[in-house]
Amino acid sequence: MKRRVIVADDDPTIVSLVALRLGVARYDVMSAGDADGALAMARTTMPDVVILDVQMPGGGGLGALARLKADPDLCRLPVMMLTGERNAATVLQAMDGGADDYMVKPFNPDLLLERVSRLADRASSTPARPLWEI
Repeated sequence: MKRRVIVADDDPTIVSLVALRLGVARYDVMSAGDADGALAMARTTMPDVVILDVQMPGGGGLGALARLKADPDLCRLPVMMLTGERNAATVLQAMDGGADDYMVKPFNPDLLLERVSRLADRASSTPARPLWEI
């Protein structure tokens, strides 16, 4: 089964670059142009990894991250921030908010693939929640 990745970015060029690199590696890449679309898509598809831009419509990537991590059905999804935001405060806010990785644009497509693969591998090896937590 192909692994599914959601890429949420309002820049179609970035979405195309990510989709091209991950698609060649046999990932099923879905895209959303805003935070609200990414959350709706995550609820319906339960992807293996979610990639969020910090600055985009619908509350931005940090808002989407907070909503993902607050949702009991989505909180365990690995999230990578892929953004042009380089300042330390934003990186810390993302990591404190539950992001699993943070990459800055422009990015190396091969490094992106490696890091997404690691997140997906780690997520698939995470044991299921015990019944008393359900």
